[in-house]
Amino acid sequence: MASIRKRGNSYLLVVSMGYDPEGHRHKPQQKTVHPPEGLTPKAKEKWLEEEAALFERQCKNQPLPVDKSITLAEYTAYWLAHIAPGKLAKSTLARDKQDIDRFLPALGSYKLTDLKPEHFRNLYATLRKQKNSVTGKPLSESTVEGVHACLCGILSDAMEGGFLSQNPAWRTYKYAGKKKQKRNVADEETTKRLIAALEKESIKYETYFKLIIATGMRRGECCGLKWKDVDFFEKSIHICRNVVKVTGEDIIVKEPKTAAGERYVYFSLEMSSLLKEYRAFCERELELHEGRELTSEDYIFRRHGADLPMTPSTFTWRFKLILKKHNLPQDLNVHSLRHTAASLMISGGADVATVSGLLGHSQVSTTLDIYTHAFDEKKREVSAQMQGRMGV
Repeated sequence: MASIRKRGNSYLLVVSMGYDPEGHRHKPQQKTVHPPEGLTPKAKEKWLEEEAALFERQCKNQPLPVDKSITLAEYTAYWLAHIAPGKLAKSTLARDKQDIDRFLPALGSYKLTDLKPEHFRNLYATLRKQKNSVTGKPLSESTVEGVHACLCGILSDAMEGGFLSQNPAWRTYKYAGKKKQKRNVADEETTKRLIAALEKESIKYETYFKLIIATGMRRGECCGLKWKDVDFFEKSIHICRNVVKVTGEDIIVKEPKTAAGERYVYFSLEMSSLLKEYRAFCERELELHEGRELTSEDYIFRRHGADLPMTPSTFTWRFKLILKKHNLPQDLNVHSLRHTAASLMISGGADVATVSGLLGHSQVSTTLDIYTHAFDEKKREVSAQMQGRMGV
């Protein structure tokens, strides 16, 4: 495939054209491309791969064998049966199936080759007027954006499979309204109140929620921890599993989605004491209810009577009860604790690369995108301190 080289805000695609009979290299073909604005790092990578594949075919005169009769509904059925199971996690596939149910009624009868940008724009405008069947409120913009991402993914695979010469969905979506910049984060006072509230709850829930506040791990990662992952000497935790529960499916324990997801995080002496106290509690519970000793292979947050981790949604439900019981802000959720941990790291002076590594982001740009506000606050604080020292 063509190589992709970053050049400032653009990218250079380079296709090697091989050698002549005397062994002299033919001049490579080059093309500069500019990705659409607003793409996530992952979407940008996919767009560039498409452009590179298309440019290589053009350079080598390899026209795509386009099937002009297949409809979007027919290709989507093929995609669900033969492509998606091998490339998507079950949780992602379940979400994509919801998105497919939203776009097929409007676009399913169109042939792939007849799809035009206006078809997608009209779809998104229609979806914004629909109401959520559960809440009765209009569909959120993130839902509409998810449908667009799903369509782009399916049509990208159609392009790679030779059904299309280009992806007609690119550049057809524009976020409506203002994107929410600040995440739901507990400020210092709220965090102190929350910690005080957790200390009045079961030691299991106290340990779980404090671990997320202390380390910034995801709720599924916390559920996937085993006692062997905790090193009390180094005061570190090896995050190497994620727990996912898809409606109608058994609980799934899987490896992190990216290499960056497998990582080590660190805890304090106080957290160490709590973990040891919780381990002693687990040992007593196992002895009492199952008549055995706790092992390093046991999940830290384990289902009673089963060699399975607890479900992340159990902690989501419990957290809402704790917030309500102790008159804490109701707009917080378990993921807010991860954002709170990141904000505490940043306010403590951690640089973006360190924060990115501890959170398990595959790219530093992701951390910057999510926590721009927190880093800007830190910059203002540092600037004010510097100017104060200089008397300006």
